[in-house]
Amino acid sequence: MNQIVKKTLNVVIDVIVAVLVVFAVLISISTITASSNNNIPNLFGYSPFSVQTESMEPTFGPGDYIFVKACDDATTLEKGDIISFLSLVDGQKIINTHRIVDVVTTDNSVLYQTKGDNATEPDESLVAPSDVIGEFTGKYIPGFGNVMDFLSSRWGFFGVVLIPILLFTIYQIYRLIATIQYNKKVELANEVADSTSEVSVIWKNKKHKNKKNKTRLLNKVCS
Repeated sequence: MNQIVKKTLNVVIDVIVAVLVVFAVLISISTITASSNNNIPNLFGYSPFSVQTESMEPTFGPGDYIFVKACDDATTLEKGDIISFLSLVDGQKIINTHRIVDVVTTDNSVLYQTKGDNATEPDESLVAPSDVIGEFTGKYIPGFGNVMDFLSSRWGFFGVVLIPILLFTIYQIYRLIATIQYNKKVELANEVADSTSEVSVIWKNKKHKNKKNKTRLLNKVCS
């Protein structure tokens, strides 16, 4: 029973660590790609974002984790598409995700009028195709944005991801050392058992030989 519980516990720990490793890899890739691309993460052509405001409710809301796919041609987007784009606010570029409510064509160029589903008025600035990050795929994970925001923070990453992985690594090293020591003890015990067996055989042979010698001596005396 104890062995079953122990094996089950080991499997559970392995699964948890595997999940943490996946999170660590995803966060690392997102951080590395975002640092060199206007804070835009890129995971195999998709950009995951954590929603920060209520502007797109009820389509998705704060804390949701949405997936945006890079556009092959940002000039062919249509009215009704939901896009993520860069906009300038107080001299800084920020990422917005709103719905296209109008397509404006001027002098062979295309601009998009966007608006949040929860807003009464459209955004002040038109969006150029060069500022479009990608189109919302329609897929998102409710509430998971809050989790990723925490894991992406310094304390979250160290406390929830790195430290458990480090502890698991130490535990695995301990298990490896314990297994090696156990195997050595078993090997030593087998060697002692073999030696004892050999001594026993030698002793039996010696007794048998002595017995035969005594029998021969008695035969000689009798004759």
